[in-house]
Amino acid sequence: MTQELRTVREAQAADPSPRRLRSGLNAMNVRMFVHPGSGARAVLEAPVYRTFPRARMDLLRYRAVAYDRLVGDIVPSVVPFGYLGVVEDGDPVLLTDRAAGPPVPRGARGWVFAHVEDDGRVAVDSCRAAGADRTRWGTSTRSLLGLRPDPLEGARLWSLGDRAVWLRQEHGHRRTVPLRRDDAEPWPRALVEDLFFSALCTLMLDDAPVPGLPPGAVVHLDAGESLIVGLAATPEELAAFLREDHVAHHLLAPAGAQAPPRVSKVGDLPRGSVAHRVLDGRSTPVYTERLADRTTSYAVEDGSIIAVVDDGVDHYTGVPGRSGAWVERGRPRLLRWEGGSWEADGVIESLRPGGGAGGVEVITAAGPAAVPLAEAPPGPEPDPDSDPAADASRPQDRVLWCPTADDPVSGRSAFTATRVLSGHVVELVLTESVLGAAPLVWFDSSRTLPIQLIGLAGVDLGSRFPGGVEWCHATSRPVVRVGIDYEALSHADVEGLLAQLHRAWNTALDVIAEELPESSAAPFLGGHSFGAALAAVAVLRRAASPTGVLLRSGAYDRYTTPGGFEHDNRTVASAPDLYGAMTVLPQAHAHRGIPFLITCGDSDENSATTPQQSLTLYENLVLCGADATLAVFPGEGHSFESRRAILERRDLEDEWMFARSGGGMKR
Repeated sequence: MTQELRTVREAQAADPSPRRLRSGLNAMNVRMFVHPGSGARAVLEAPVYRTFPRARMDLLRYRAVAYDRLVGDIVPSVVPFGYLGVVEDGDPVLLTDRAAGPPVPRGARGWVFAHVEDDGRVAVDSCRAAGADRTRWGTSTRSLLGLRPDPLEGARLWSLGDRAVWLRQEHGHRRTVPLRRDDAEPWPRALVEDLFFSALCTLMLDDAPVPGLPPGAVVHLDAGESLIVGLAATPEELAAFLREDHVAHHLLAPAGAQAPPRVSKVGDLPRGSVAHRVLDGRSTPVYTERLADRTTSYAVEDGSIIAVVDDGVDHYTGVPGRSGAWVERGRPRLLRWEGGSWEADGVIESLRPGGGAGGVEVITAAGPAAVPLAEAPPGPEPDPDSDPAADASRPQDRVLWCPTADDPVSGRSAFTATRVLSGHVVELVLTESVLGAAPLVWFDSSRTLPIQLIGLAGVDLGSRFPGGVEWCHATSRPVVRVGIDYEALSHADVEGLLAQLHRAWNTALDVIAEELPESSAAPFLGGHSFGAALAAVAVLRRAASPTGVLLRSGAYDRYTTPGGFEHDNRTVASAPDLYGAMTVLPQAHAHRGIPFLITCGDSDENSATTPQQSLTLYENLVLCGADATLAVFPGEGHSFESRRAILERRDLEDEWMFARSGGGMKR
């Protein structure tokens, strides 16, 4: 076993960092798991882009919240899904080609893993050695109500000592039928019961329920040396959680080889106040009480006080006053930690882990800034006798069970030129063979554009993420990405919004006129999500006049998103003119003969960009005599995940633009 694998084995086997192999449609995330006791290895290879679309989601939406009845998630998270096998004596053995979630070590040599059945459910199995018969335990819930992705992107299995913890779905049924909804009630009873019984599950320990815990909706699960579980046992408890974020917490601690775990109730507490923290090198469950003038951290196991801060703490990582950083309510620009402080240029909005060893990333209105709270330890000295070529060919770097797919842009080179004009960052992507084609202008967030690249730079289009506008269309026409400050638009009035869009369009035309003088055709205009909404507003409010419009998964009726819109939280009452301007359905008659291609997934989990948004815009355009095309892709969400759908939409957009190219430059 190599030194690298020994290092992995000594680390936490349940939290490996994925390695990315290949790029484009063949990209694979490879996770190597090493059994702490025996050194046995398991490999999960998850294709980043699936071959086929996922199963269609059954979404329930209410006030900017989307809930999937099938997978039990408020916001569906990506679960590792790929090829799972074990490696013994250097020989890989495939256990299942439909694994869902990482394996968990169990016992002296065994693994527990989940795999997808043909009916879409997830079976939990155990395996002690390669080639041994698997032991079927049962069917697990597909996900967790309200559980956000963790470093393993939404694991379905957790370890408690050498035992496996998982969730068995109970498939309950609600008792009431919705008759009338009271708008004054944020969470009507019928909706809460629908959420509760869709997420009803039993916490399982190996092949038996955890004693002392009733079935319910798990809204919080924090795994460490022990487990913290937030469990709503009744619809009434779930309603209280949805209103106030309070839920009953339980602490599960291992009690021995096969003895049941010790289960103790922590209390009815806010979900974010209970978590594992690393204290003195040990993972410790900590409860943090935040009051207006004092913040106290308690050890959950015995209730002892760990630290007290004589200030209100808004944001923190770690334990305030002991092993983390915090921001005082009275001094929102000052970051403090034990033994030091740092002042930001603006108000600190939040903190994230990062900034070096023990550091944090500070988020302000001006952007992120890394603040190291401790000096980074020196890195290992390079081995002068190592051979880079030999390192690249190590067995653990092989793709053991990798699907193949043709990437139509892999190895295709292009040039990018990034400029800043009129307050907009503009990136031009082109190849020499497409200089005469009608360009495609793409409205995008200014945060996604590489402002550090000024001037020409070479790029392999296959390195761009599949489905992106450059990956899809830079081989057939010049692509001009225009950065728009979405956060600035959240404070702009109607006149400022339209002026910003008009300036963004004219900035793209100026770049095209200067860099592509041989291009005489008016460019196309497109965008995804909020960019699609802005493109539709720009055209139908006469701020832009392209040859045609490509809209991907956009929102065109703002009145259906009262809970917020991108960074904008203004309501209909506070900004009625803005809601009217961002709702383009009544303006469908202003298409001026400009054709529209509208695409979306039928399982778009974003509550602001439902498939109904695309369908309604399409119907209004057709009624007004526009050249409109609508394509709804089955099984796809807000961003397309399957290779098939990515390629089909790419070809559809390319053929659609080719058929409608022509005409002179317009403003």
